[in-house]
Amino acid sequence: MHIQEFPDTILLLIFRCLSETDLCHIAQVCRRWRLIAYDSSLWKSVNLKRFHKLNEMCLIKVIRSRMVPMLYKLNLGGFTLSPRVFHVLVENCPKLRVLCLESTTFVEDFTRKETSFPDNLSKLDIRHSSGHPCAFRVMSHRLQTVKCLGVSDPLFESLELEVEKRRVFVSLQAVRILEFSYCSSLTDQMVRYIAEYCRNLQSLCLRRCNNIQGESLPKLIDNCSSLTSLVLDGTNVSDNAVTSVRWEKSVISEVDLSWCRHLTEHGLKFMLPRCRFLRYLRLCCCGYGHAITDDVLNAMTQNPCSFLEVLDLSYSSEVTNSALGRFITNCPSLRYLRVYHCQMLTSALMSLIPSDSQVFVVANFFSLQRGGLVTSATSEGPWTVWSAPMSYSRTMSLDQSLQED
Repeated sequence: MHIQEFPDTILLLIFRCLSETDLCHIAQVCRRWRLIAYDSSLWKSVNLKRFHKLNEMCLIKVIRSRMVPMLYKLNLGGFTLSPRVFHVLVENCPKLRVLCLESTTFVEDFTRKETSFPDNLSKLDIRHSSGHPCAFRVMSHRLQTVKCLGVSDPLFESLELEVEKRRVFVSLQAVRILEFSYCSSLTDQMVRYIAEYCRNLQSLCLRRCNNIQGESLPKLIDNCSSLTSLVLDGTNVSDNAVTSVRWEKSVISEVDLSWCRHLTEHGLKFMLPRCRFLRYLRLCCCGYGHAITDDVLNAMTQNPCSFLEVLDLSYSSEVTNSALGRFITNCPSLRYLRVYHCQMLTSALMSLIPSDSQVFVVANFFSLQRGGLVTSATSEGPWTVWSAPMSYSRTMSLDQSLQED
């Protein structure tokens, strides 16, 4: 049977497996295939990020001719967008719930009309975006239904009064995942608003928000009882902040304290043993590489690390082979260990790891002639040097949530 004899329903099922680019190519085969390839059911989830140089007229034409009315998820990352694009989305795409606008530039003056921006979104990503302040002011009034949100500095910079910033957090009572990567305008007072109004929060990322000192951490942990993922990477959180928190009351399983230069051994010895459900722990260059010590690892092993699967100690200059070997022995669930540029560690660490351990070790021990990555045992020899690291990530993050749709 020739493919041209296939019924439309079968071709539609086949075309579902194709990317946007492939659909555009097969649409040029014949009129019949074009009609099927442009069926709106094939354009429910669309990623146009690679076509970010597409002009506005062509973009609007693509939306109207292919995505209406079934569009559910749209990625316009990197585009330059005017209010006209959002007007088309509001008027023609009532099922749109996921909108990715990372690194987008907003141009022209947005208005406060109902058609200026979608108001029924469940996921919105505007990280690293920029442009006209009015666009961000309009977006700040459309967040009531958002459950997963990625924010950039311009949103808060567009709001001059503190009461306006507070209003944003009051509207985020439905939010579950909140990311503020590289937001220098975010303050501890705003984290206090999060603690007051975002009671259902499960994941909070404050990566490189350098004005965060951790003053509101106690209230955050006490109020947000469902919080399982906390990223403080590159913030100015101090020992005083982490030692004021009742970590034993939390259910946090993912913690990132990398590049927190004001943390010391004292703060980590207090905090980490009290986090009973840790699965993912990243401590890369914490305290300028001096906060992670053998005493910290020993303190953690006093309470069984039953759930820990991922551990990153890169750029930690105080950890020794013996202490880390004992730690691995006491963490049977550990699957991934990253120890890049740890000055005290050598390849002798590998002989201290139990033979039945399933841990994948990523390292560049200085004793290796060409550097490289040491991994678990293989049939070819006791240890193998690899050239590329194994990937790992948090399970509760905005990026992970956006990939699920």
